[in-house]
Amino acid sequence: MSTKLCQNGHVMEASWDRCPYCPDPSRMGRPPVPPTRVNVAADPSPAPAPLPTPTPAPKPGAGAKKTRMMVEEASSPVVGWLVALSGKSKGQDFRVREGKTAIGSDEDNDIILTDEFISGHHATIKFVVKDGERIFILTDMDSSNGTFLNDSEEPIAREELVDNDTVSFGKTKMKFKCL
Repeated sequence: MSTKLCQNGHVMEASWDRCPYCPDPSRMGRPPVPPTRVNVAADPSPAPAPLPTPTPAPKPGAGAKKTRMMVEEASSPVVGWLVALSGKSKGQDFRVREGKTAIGSDEDNDIILTDEFISGHHATIKFVVKDGERIFILTDMDSSNGTFLNDSEEPIAREELVDNDTVSFGKTKMKFKCL
């Protein structure tokens, strides 16, 4: 598959007519996402603005309910992405994280795809570093409709993924991008 740049400098599939990162013209008020920077030695962008200082909580007994913010622990680092090229999720990107990333239609998966041809626990992508080499292993979890790699007509059981591979889960075709 080939890629192209949109008018704001985002990389996208050549077959797409609208960039998934740019705002929809029918929905005004949202600025475009800045373009991806490639081979930038030092980031010239300004430091992020500091978070606003929180307002003090009301004193106990003042009649106000307390709101508590729950913060989830940081999850493992992102090591790649799956970008949907077709299907119900077309244009969406999904993070592949260090360790094992579960893919399927059930809510307990890391990547949830709603295609009716995708099994509850369809496949996994496992990221490992072996002898200094970064390896991605795609494994089908005995899905009903199979997992297909790079337009092959034969379903895979377990295969190594490399950058720019295409993977099909049910009717959803995705492109794999690694860091």
